[in-house]
Amino acid sequence: MARCITFIIAILALQLSQPVFAQERTITGTVLSSDNTPIEGATVGIKGTTKGTLTDQQGKFRISAAPRDVLLISSVGFTTREITAGNSSILSITLQQSNSGLQEVVVTALGIKKEQRSLGYSVTQLDSKELMKNKNTNVINSLAAKVPGVNITQFSGAPGAGASITLRGGTSTSEGRQNQPLFVVDGIIYDNSTTVTGNTGTDGLSRSNTTYSDRVMDINPDDIESLSVLKGAAAAALYGSRAADGVVLITTKKGAEGRTVVEFNSKISTSWADKLPEAQTEFGPGIYSSNGVLTTDGVYNSWGPKIPAGSKIYNNIGNFFQHGAIYDNNINVSGGSKNGSFFLSGSNFKQTGIVPGTSYDKTTFRFNGEQRYGGLTLNANVAYSVANTDRTLTTSGLWAPSAGGYNGVGSMQALYGFPQTYNVKNYINPDGTQHRIYAGAIPNLEDDIDNPYWIINEDNLTSKTNRFTGGINANYKVTNWWDITGRVGYDQYTTNDYTYIAPGSAVIPLYQNGRLSKDMVNYTYITTTLMSNFHKSFGNFDTHLLMGTTSEDFNTVNQNLWGYTFSTPGTISFNNMENTNKFFTDATTRRRLVGVYGEVGVSYKDLVYLTATGRNDWSSTLPVKNWSYFYPSISGSFIFTQLLPMNTILSFGKLRASWARVGKDANPYATNTYENPPISIGSYMGVGNQYYSGNPNLIPEIQNSWEVGGELRFLNDRIGLDYTYYHNETQNQIAQPRLAQSGGFIFSALNSGSVINKGMEIALTGKVVSQSNFSWNATINFSYNRGRLGAFIPGVAYFYPTDAQFGTIKAASIPNGGYFLGMTGQNYFRATNANGKEIPNGPYQIDPTTGLYKVNATNPVVGNREPDFIGGFENTLQYKRLTLSFLLDIRIGGDVFNGTEYAMVVNGLSKRTLLNNRQSVTVTGVNSNTGTDTTITYHANQSYTIGSTTYAGTDMIQRYWSNYAANSYNFITSVNWLKLRSVSLTYDFSGILKNQKVIKGLTATAVGTNLFTWTNYKGMDPEVSAAGGTGGSGSTGIDYLGVPAVASFTFGVNIKF
Repeated sequence: MARCITFIIAILALQLSQPVFAQERTITGTVLSSDNTPIEGATVGIKGTTKGTLTDQQGKFRISAAPRDVLLISSVGFTTREITAGNSSILSITLQQSNSGLQEVVVTALGIKKEQRSLGYSVTQLDSKELMKNKNTNVINSLAAKVPGVNITQFSGAPGAGASITLRGGTSTSEGRQNQPLFVVDGIIYDNSTTVTGNTGTDGLSRSNTTYSDRVMDINPDDIESLSVLKGAAAAALYGSRAADGVVLITTKKGAEGRTVVEFNSKISTSWADKLPEAQTEFGPGIYSSNGVLTTDGVYNSWGPKIPAGSKIYNNIGNFFQHGAIYDNNINVSGGSKNGSFFLSGSNFKQTGIVPGTSYDKTTFRFNGEQRYGGLTLNANVAYSVANTDRTLTTSGLWAPSAGGYNGVGSMQALYGFPQTYNVKNYINPDGTQHRIYAGAIPNLEDDIDNPYWIINEDNLTSKTNRFTGGINANYKVTNWWDITGRVGYDQYTTNDYTYIAPGSAVIPLYQNGRLSKDMVNYTYITTTLMSNFHKSFGNFDTHLLMGTTSEDFNTVNQNLWGYTFSTPGTISFNNMENTNKFFTDATTRRRLVGVYGEVGVSYKDLVYLTATGRNDWSSTLPVKNWSYFYPSISGSFIFTQLLPMNTILSFGKLRASWARVGKDANPYATNTYENPPISIGSYMGVGNQYYSGNPNLIPEIQNSWEVGGELRFLNDRIGLDYTYYHNETQNQIAQPRLAQSGGFIFSALNSGSVINKGMEIALTGKVVSQSNFSWNATINFSYNRGRLGAFIPGVAYFYPTDAQFGTIKAASIPNGGYFLGMTGQNYFRATNANGKEIPNGPYQIDPTTGLYKVNATNPVVGNREPDFIGGFENTLQYKRLTLSFLLDIRIGGDVFNGTEYAMVVNGLSKRTLLNNRQSVTVTGVNSNTGTDTTITYHANQSYTIGSTTYAGTDMIQRYWSNYAANSYNFITSVNWLKLRSVSLTYDFSGILKNQKVIKGLTATAVGTNLFTWTNYKGMDPEVSAAGGTGGSGSTGIDYLGVPAVASFTFGVNIKF
């Protein structure tokens, strides 16, 4: 396909007439504000094409254009202008200030720039200054609280931690469906998977035992020129199946005509744990057996006796964490001539985490170039990055099917459980073995728990990712109203993860002499595109027609090598293992998608705009009989203020509406049942049945979406209001319900039911103060989404968009009107009515034979993790060259499960367990046999009293809290928060340096991030996603033994030469 595109472009270049070339000429000019100040970084482009340039520090630009071309000139904070190129070679263009902090010309699907007034759907675009205002190292986090309808959750405070992003809710119920938008960088489809290596079906890591990175982190944020968020199906329809959850378009920086510019910026940051769990320090180690015998030797639970006065207490949790640091240096060189431009950058990023021994290092390089030969414009984009991560197991770490489940604990799991009378820093003996807390003989090692310092210092998890992306784009301007574009995009990365469990670790006997694994993922995605674009005016009508075709080829190789028992102590190598103790799996996943698409649009007098699209895809992941599917869209906008007399009250008014249908294919190999990848055991090979039963009759999921909205601006654009209401329904869900195990499979793929999302988005912008030396701009955004499931097949209880399970909680979707982000878990049975139905909010049932609440272990619905509302409030105040900005992040509602507190209650380390000094606990409910009201008191002497009768019991206080932990509701909070997401102070020294010949610009910035959080949540941080490896929002709202969130302070400088 790539050779075909190259051949076509070459033929066009040779055969099309030379007079076409002669129509273009070089235009130079200057872009100024109304007070004649040069505007740096303004975009000067040719309408209807991707061709454009940026103004330099003096506001100057150079571009090649034909006389009939229309130039679009835009910059943040200014109203866009359209100017016909004409015959003049020198232009002076003045832009009037606008209230909007979002650009008036936005990048839309396929990288085509359009006026925002012409769009019938919601698009938000942010420029580099806005994205880098809070100095985030992950561009996803830069969007938090800034774009309505975008829900972002950071995985944890670990270095290199990724973040989940969803636009207007999730759309698919099955595990493995990312439910995140498609990322496109300079026209190249850019994978943002959260790479989870290992194979939980053989012997690998689980999704929730460590912190993972998302692959958008491979981009250097300082290379980004602008970012567009396409939230609606109509906005993203031309991108095909992978864009059903929206699109994030990233455009990187390019050079501009004029002199060469060198830019250097450097940042240094320090971070600390924002909030830590509090441990009780009144009761020491101990645990009661089932027959009531108390054991205190070598016990990690804290159900023992009172700690004697004067005993040494260790703040193990507080002392464990350190201050983190970031060192980030970037340099770029850019420039150009009348026929071309270039941008070259390099960066180095180093981060140490708050957990000792954890780090994240990244180095990136980028080259963007453009060359023009008459009507032919060639663009090339090349980027390379290498990222290294040292991380720690946080929870139960290793899956051993031969042993029947997970074994071992992680550093956070151990840290939040160790008694406070034991100094966890004392973790190693002089001979290098792990120091145990047992005074007597050590029992079976698998029954012990590793010290958190042993885990971070002796065990080892490392990851290295090398990534290369490249794209070649050729645009040939046949006439001033017709151009042809060919594009080839290539995205490839390789991730190598190593996991080492040191000999002597508290794991099953199989691994007690050491374990080593190497997991490799090799990902390749190639896209080829050819499209033809027509623009023609007929009197008062402007028309455009786009036709194109694309192919996408996806290939992933997953290899897993692991083994155990080192023959020679101290030599960490697979060569130091017996062949019979080494295992290897190899799996390849392929997918191909071919699509054809078209777009036609017409506008009348800048009053009415109407656009329709259509696309047909053929996907290899669907059965041949169903692999072709078509989906259209239509959108329109009406600028009603064009019909009104000019006035200063309502300066702009627009209504918009759109409808779209988007298809979504299946995961690879969902149509057939296959054997698991080959397993090599020594010199033997074997295969096994996989857990999933294929379905040869699958059809694509189809999303029907509509939205309506409007934009209003008042008082000469000083106040702006943007409103959107949307409704999305994704039908024919390719679901994976659980099957009866007698059939030999756990899951099956089938089409059933729908996911419905509906919501509202509001953005209000205001120029509060606008004076010559002082300005104050404010933006408020607010949105909500309601995600529910439609009717599914009868008899199916739950659907699991993730395999994440934490304590008593599962992240599950509940059919037939249930929440898309529901939680299921254990709770207590409530009293029943005459029909045997539980009474909502009725008293709990007490089992008179045990004296404890009766536990409902059928995992009913216990919560909804989706927030009621999310929003942001951003302010920018500028006095002369000093700028102060701050961003508030607001969330109302949405349930969070405090799994860390759950674990500490079970261990007896939570302050909750100090109730009544552990002397007695009184509970009320109803007798589960008779239904009569019942009051029970548990006593420290192991007895319990019902009414006036006292019964002998065992460990009743400890058993009460174990029973307490079995009720998920005791750890679920409907959370509200107000976060000071960032506050920054910037000073521009350019005025002082204006006579300098070398330094042309200098700014200094100080930024504080997550400095304050006001919330009703009693855990560490309510913004949490325990199993980042699930992708999308699979475990959003589950706080389980993770690395605490961090607050930080950053200082940075930017110098231009």
